[in-house]
Amino acid sequence: QLFQYVNVVLFKLPDGRIQRSLDRSLTPDQRRILQGLGLDESIYV
Repeated sequence: QLFQYVNVVLFKLPDGRIQRSLDRSLTPDQRRILQGLGLDESIYV
């Protein structure tokens, strides 16, 4: 449930590439859970 509202925004760059970004920073709880799993927010982007 803590990750239910993590939104990824896609930006189309002038050269046609797609850039992915989070719409806002992860909460401390979300970061702590990812860290415990050995992951970071780059799994979304």
